[in-house]
Amino acid sequence: MTIYQLIGLAFAAVALLTLIINFIENANRKGAPLSELPLTNALIILSRIMVGVLFFYSGFVKANDYIGFAYKLEEYFTVFGEHFSPLKGFFDIFVPLAEPMAWFISVFEIALAVSILLGWQMRLTMWLSVLMMVFFTILTAYSHVTGAVTDCGCFGDALKITPFESFMKDVILLFMIAPIFRYRNDIKAFPSQLSAGLMTGVTFLLAGIFSYYCHENLPVVDYRAYKEGVYLPACTTQAGPDGIPKCKDWYISFMGDEKVDAFQGKVLLIIAYNMNKADEGALFQSATLFDELEGSDIQVLGLTATGPSSLTPLKEKYKLKYPFGFMDETVLKTIVRSNPGFVLLQDGVILKKWHHNNQPDIVELEKTLK
Repeated sequence: MTIYQLIGLAFAAVALLTLIINFIENANRKGAPLSELPLTNALIILSRIMVGVLFFYSGFVKANDYIGFAYKLEEYFTVFGEHFSPLKGFFDIFVPLAEPMAWFISVFEIALAVSILLGWQMRLTMWLSVLMMVFFTILTAYSHVTGAVTDCGCFGDALKITPFESFMKDVILLFMIAPIFRYRNDIKAFPSQLSAGLMTGVTFLLAGIFSYYCHENLPVVDYRAYKEGVYLPACTTQAGPDGIPKCKDWYISFMGDEKVDAFQGKVLLIIAYNMNKADEGALFQSATLFDELEGSDIQVLGLTATGPSSLTPLKEKYKLKYPFGFMDETVLKTIVRSNPGFVLLQDGVILKKWHHNNQPDIVELEKTLK
């Protein structure tokens, strides 16, 4: 049994115990306020702590990499459009809104966690909690029944769970917040409504700034398989616990004689999963960087999912003289959350990754290689 499953059992046990104790105490004191139900009160405090911590963790891993969560929302909208074809146009509206929605949901979940822990405006807080959990329960139930989305993205790349596990998580959480919702009017804010409100607001602001920082740079914590320090020749070939390599689907195809062995020597990967959507300034700068690296022992390889017919005119437009390889778009999006992004390899080991806002120069590359 995994740690996640053990934690799930603990949440289920607390939820069940709270419901049973509340039923027993209510049988003797019908209509009594929470302050007169000591065991129920203690279990509700415990439930608030557990739910608050879980919401905070879930929100943090999404805020840390809300681009990844946006990709998952896009997948949901696409699948819904395919399965409910009469509403395809409606769901297509939300595809370009996936990024701002992902940012808001991530930050909102963190603020909601603090609000639950401090007991701020519990009427509003618990209604929002219930509505959010009902929404996610419907999503995870749909994923489990149809198998259309294999990972809900509930905990980003930090924790991969099956659609069934995700659905059960949401069901357990609904049972867990039910007693909190029932006694929402009896829960007092700590230390006061004003202080709790200020702390919740500050949390929302700080979480929003943190999430935006990760978007404009790279995630502060990299939970993905392609993180710094990973030895790619092993990661792409050796099977993990599930029988599949962690860095699965790594396959580079080349056009003509443009071939570079990414696992040999010093290689700078310039990754643009979609050249048409890549930052234009960064592409021009990458051409300059390639010119600076000519004559050095650092090879440059561009990787993209853009087809050869579209790539050729774009190479001319941005004066890109370095060779390109073609890879699966999902893999490229997973390697680095930037378009384009820069990944420095040495003998197959990922040394460092950069967002295009922090594009390295030759001095920084050589310093990293020492």
